[in-house]
Parts: sequence; C-alpha cells; structure tokens
Amino acid sequence: MTDNANDRVSRRRYVREQAARAEAESLLEKKSRELYLANSQLSAHSVLLEQAVSERTAELMAALDKAEAASAARSRFVATMSHEIRTPLGGMLGMIDLLSMDETDPDKKEYLDYAKAAGTGLSRIVNDVLDFSKMEAGVFIFEEEHVDIRALVKSVKMIAGSHEKGVGRQIICKISDSVPNLFWGDATRFRQVISNLISNALRYSSSGPIIIRASTSDHAKGTLLRVEVQDFGIGIANAELDNLFKDFSQISNPLTAAAQGTGLGLAICKRILEGCGGTVGVESRLGEGSTFWFELPVKIVPQSEAESVKYRNWQAEAAPENLLGKRVLIAEDNIINQKLLLTYADRLGLQAELAENGRIAIEKFDPEKFDVVLMDVAMPEIDGLAAIRHIQEQWLGVKLPPILILTAHVMEAIEDEAKLVGVTSVLSKPIPFEELRMAMEAALAKGRQYTALRRDETETQPPQAGQNTLLEMMSPQMAKDLTEMFSIEALSNLARTYVDDANERLDGILEALNMGDALTVSQEAHSLKGASLVFGFEDVSQWAAYIEKSDSIAEREKVRNRVADIRAHVTKLSAGL
Repeated sequence: MTDNANDRVSRRRYVREQAARAEAESLLEKKSRELYLANSQLSAHSVLLEQAVSERTAELMAALDKAEAASAARSRFVATMSHEIRTPLGGMLGMIDLLSMDETDPDKKEYLDYAKAAGTGLSRIVNDVLDFSKMEAGVFIFEEEHVDIRALVKSVKMIAGSHEKGVGRQIICKISDSVPNLFWGDATRFRQVISNLISNALRYSSSGPIIIRASTSDHAKGTLLRVEVQDFGIGIANAELDNLFKDFSQISNPLTAAAQGTGLGLAICKRILEGCGGTVGVESRLGEGSTFWFELPVKIVPQSEAESVKYRNWQAEAAPENLLGKRVLIAEDNIINQKLLLTYADRLGLQAELAENGRIAIEKFDPEKFDVVLMDVAMPEIDGLAAIRHIQEQWLGVKLPPILILTAHVMEAIEDEAKLVGVTSVLSKPIPFEELRMAMEAALAKGRQYTALRRDETETQPPQAGQNTLLEMMSPQMAKDLTEMFSIEALSNLARTYVDDANERLDGILEALNMGDALTVSQEAHSLKGASLVFGFEDVSQWAAYIEKSDSIAEREKVRNRVADIRAHVTKLSAGL
C-alpha cells in the first residue's frame, strides 16, 4: 500500500475516533446533566422530607404535650373530686354514727339506719366512679405486701354481715388447706374485689347462703390462687354474660332496681385483676344462681417469714394500746370534721386539742405535750405535709409522737408524699369510728420515733448514743440475706464503698441541678436508688426514686430537700461504720 493510501486510512480512523470521542463526551455531558438534575431534585425532596418530618414531629410533640396535659388534668380532677365529695360525705356519715350511738328511740334509730344505708350506698358509688376515673387517668397503683387471705375473707364477711342485705344471711367460708398463710399482693385491692363480689351476691339473691371458696393449684409462675363467690339467686342468662364486665353495664332483672349502683363494680374488678396479672369470670344458670371466680398467679411468702409476721400480729392483738387519757393534737380545718373528730376523741377518752390549720398546729405542737397527732392534709396557710416537715426541723433529734395523716384525696399520691416525710399511717376519709380507734392504738403501740437529722446537723454533731448500726438501718429481710453471704467486716467494707459512691452521686445531682441538666439528675438518682435497694435502705431508695421521677428543674427545692435527707442518712451510716 502506498503512503497516500496509508494516510487516507489513518485520516479516516482519526475522524472516526474523533467522532466517537465527541459522541462519548456528548453522552457523558448529557448523563452528567441528568445526574445533576436528579441530585437537585433529590436535594429538594430531602429538604421537603426533612421539613415534613420536622412538622410531623412537632405535631406529635404537641399531641403528646396535649395528651400529658389532659392526663394531668384528669388526675387533678380525680384528686379534687375525691377531696370535695369525700369531705362532706365523711362528715355526714360520721355525724349519723354519733347520733346512732346515743339514740334510744326505736323509730328515730330506724331513720338513722336508713340514712346510714343511703350514705353508705352513695359512698360506694362515689368510690366506684373515682376508682374508674383513676384507672382511665392511669393513676391507679398496685402495691406489693403480705396478703393473709383467711383474715381478709373473715373481715369482709364480718362487714358484709353487718350491712342491711347481709343481716340474717348465711355467709360460708371454705378455704382449702393448700392456700398459703401469706402471699405477695395488694391486700387492699384483693379486699375490694372480694367485697364487691360478695356485695353483688347479696344484692342479687334474696335467700340461700353465700359461699366463698379459695384454693390453689400448680402454675408455670409458681402457684395459682382461685377464689369463688357463689350465690343461689336469680342467675344470669347466657345472652347477657358477655356484657357483664363492661363499663357502666348492669344486667336487667327483677332485683336491678333494688340493687342500684353504677354498673362499674365488676368492670373495676376486671381491671384490677388484669392489672395484677389475673383473670375473672362467671358461671351462671338463670333462676339457679351464679358463681363468680377469679384466678391469679401468686408468690408465696416463705414459712419462716410468715411465722415472724404471724407472731408480730399476735403481739399487736394481744396487747392493744389503751387510749384512755392520751393527749391528741387534731389539725383539721373543716368545721364538720372538727366536730366529728373532737367527739370521736371524747368517746375514746382522749384529751384533745384543736388546731384549725397547719400553722396553728406547728405553734401548738410540743413533743412532751401530746401522745399522738391527727394531721389533715388539705389545710389553709400551711398544709399538713408541710406542717410535719416544719415540726421535724423544729425538733431535730427529739423523739416525736406518732402522726396519723387524714385525707380525702387520692390515697396513692398522698401515701407516696407521706413516706417522704416519714409517716406511714394514712387514713382515708370518711373515717369510721372503729377504724380510727384501731389506727390510733396501732400507732401508739409502735412508740415514738426520732426525727431525721439534716446534713448540717449531722456534720457538726458527734454521733448520738444508741445510733442505728448498719444492720439496724437495713430492712430486716435484706439484713438477713446479706449476712448469710458476707461477714460483718466484709459487709461494712461494702457499706463504706456505698457511702463514698452515694456522696459522689449526691454531689453530681446537685451539680446537674444547678446546670439545669434534668437527665443527669435522673440518671444519678436511678443509680443511687439501685445501690440503696441492694442494702435495703428503704428510705433512701424512696427518696432517690422521687428525685428520679420528678421534674427536677421545676421542683428544684423539693429535690434539694430530698438530697439533704439522703445526705443525712448517708452521714449517719458513715458515722456508725
């Protein structure tokens, strides 16, 4: 091939290569432009998506805030209704009791009995509605305590037999030997459920016995408790069984008008049992009667611990405190309740002095002047809980007489607050005469208690004579468990580590509180609570739990007070070591 031919071939190849390169560059530029446009659109979509997520998050946060505000409002409503309804109702029932004690005219006594029955019925309705409201608001709390089903059924049977429908009716208890002496649960809620089932049996049957049975069987979680309440009344048709446990539901029958009620009793029982992990049901035949039952997995209290509790209860029953001549300070602002409590005190042989509010109670209080204090919670100027704190601070290191708190508020919230000021005896209004008597005898039998020392006092004073040792400061069960695993010396060394860690965490809480770091406050308190539970330091764990769950920034002063309480306990422990 000549050179000219080669040049022509090379030129054509070059032209093709140039054309191919130009086409590739054009294609690359086109794809790059498409990719750029796609990225631009993606960025725009991303911005829109972020904006949509942000808006949706804001909407959800607003909805959550609204829901929390609604829940808080419902809780306040429950507390307010509880107080505003129970206060006058308690006064009315108390006055009826006082009149009945002195009345000798049979006709007038019968009228008073009718009034008492009507008032008790109203009280039952109010309690059902308030319990239902608490459940709806999420403030219904279950406790863990020793339950003696035999004693519980016996007390419910006695109360039921004294009611109008129970007079002359035979109530038979059949509790199997397999049922443990004690098990863990919420005794108050158990009593409420069983009492409601017996009350229904009495209301919906006019003759025949009421039979209460209790038995146990093996269960995957330990032991399954089954309780039955059988009546021989009108029974329930199969078609109506499905509606029996629904809210505000009542079965239509000839006794419904006479029975009355809110239709909430069985619905509340169902919620209580489901909240405890149990189930409830009914077996019934129309015209022959019904058997209501519930089953619940329970944890049995060990025999050694059960025997110890039984012995302590026997001691308390064998040696009741004589109230005659005891001096009582009654702090109560409601004029009806003042009259009622003063009359109760007179009937019990007490020497009573009245304080119309918390401020006057503080002024009148002297540990040598009174043997027991009855303190209402809701009072003007200074409320009952604040008055107790003032008294404890005013009489540091002095043995104080027992204080019983009286309240018409929601019990669970008041009980938590009461524990924080060192008071465990809380009585819910309306307070029956016998209940007040037994509570005061029990409180006086426990004797006087030392007040808690503040941090500044414990740091400047030497340890008091007879100061609690490590084991005495621990809960009895935890002291027993730990001494089985550790020597006293090893346990003391472990406690010293606890003291150092606790002081460090308390410093961390105060530092975070000053910086407005609520999360760190909660985390430090949670760690302190866990460590305190290991030793069975119940007061510290409760105070730490309060700090953990509180709105520490909004409740800054209360948190500081709890920190001071914990610091006093830790300092006291350190001195004892």
